[in-house]
Amino acid sequence: MNKFIILIILAVLVFLMFSLSSKEEQLEVHFLDVGQGDAILIRTPQGQNILIDAGPDNLVLSELAKVLPWWDRKIDYVIISHYHADHYIGLVDILNKYQVGHILTTAHQPDDWFYDFYQGELFRHQLTETIVEAGEKFILADDLYWQVLLADSHHEDFNDNSLVTRFTYGQVDFLFMGDLPASGEEHILQQNLILESEFLKIGHHGSKYSSSQGFLQTVNPKVCIIQSGLDNKFGHPHAEAIQRMGQVGCQIRDTQNQGTISLFSDGKIIY
Repeated sequence: MNKFIILIILAVLVFLMFSLSSKEEQLEVHFLDVGQGDAILIRTPQGQNILIDAGPDNLVLSELAKVLPWWDRKIDYVIISHYHADHYIGLVDILNKYQVGHILTTAHQPDDWFYDFYQGELFRHQLTETIVEAGEKFILADDLYWQVLLADSHHEDFNDNSLVTRFTYGQVDFLFMGDLPASGEEHILQQNLILESEFLKIGHHGSKYSSSQGFLQTVNPKVCIIQSGLDNKFGHPHAEAIQRMGQVGCQIRDTQNQGTISLFSDGKIIY
């Protein structure tokens, strides 16, 4: 019996060693199926976990459990694109289940009971938010970094102040739009930034008010990912937005039809 247990333990250790070594140079990007909301987990080759938004409820926990090994209980960075319920309510449950390192967000913050409750949870976990600004760059490795493209706070609508980030790993780029509408996209276009990205997280769940033709043409994505809930009351993604995406020739993928969408890259190709 003891020998059998030892063999089982050795087999598990070999499996874990193989799993870790096989992912040594691999970036993972998981667009989590959290219903009508956003939650995206990025796992770096260096073992860091980055979460962009946290969905509308605790469904984010079960989705994280599907893509994170049971022993990995840390999230190095949480990026809150903006303070709408479908993007950050699930963060409270995450704080109770995972060790969170840094929380990055914009200066546009709400004045309501849930935000006050959330601030109390941050205090209880000895965490504070860091407000980031456009142009800030976070370097994780020589060939892996992300840059803040937009971090406005002067608009009345939270969507207009969405934190927009672009992640680069080697030759592969991901652009995350939050809920930014077409007016914000135009503002980004005027900055003459490098926007071309193989993968575009479509803004505002595929609303007809986002993903303008000019913006899509500039980004020139190969794959457009939409995070929206099945039979959601908003009708996302909208037919007009889908048509515009089709006109730039990107492959359209949607969590409401496909569930969690996982992409893997070695910095050269995506598979």
